[in-house]
Amino acid sequence: MSRDSTLDRILSALSHPIRRRILRALVDGPGSASALSRSFGVDVGVVSYHLNRVLAKQCEVVELVESVPRRGSMEKIYRLKGEFPKDLPAGAESGSSDDLAWTLLLGESMFQAAESPKGGRA
Repeated sequence: MSRDSTLDRILSALSHPIRRRILRALVDGPGSASALSRSFGVDVGVVSYHLNRVLAKQCEVVELVESVPRRGSMEKIYRLKGEFPKDLPAGAESGSSDDLAWTLLLGESMFQAAESPKGGRA
């Protein structure tokens, strides 16, 4: 994969406020669309679209790690691809300068993880 396409995927992932909120939450550990939607107060369909269709399939920055049967359906658990610093500062209010700084740090970490010789998680 070329560096440009890796950068394009990461920038696409970070370009939407819902996707940034999802990524911010997944820095702390794996999560599902239903759990994230409850914590954000956003419709599960919106979170599921961004998590599964955009972040996992189009941008390839998250990966499915488990499917758990829940109430007659499958709850899919996702995590960020790659290793990320545990000391990323907490995310700030969307659109603030602190949010910009956090987004840049995460983007850099995502790019480094994608470009690592191991190609992601160890």
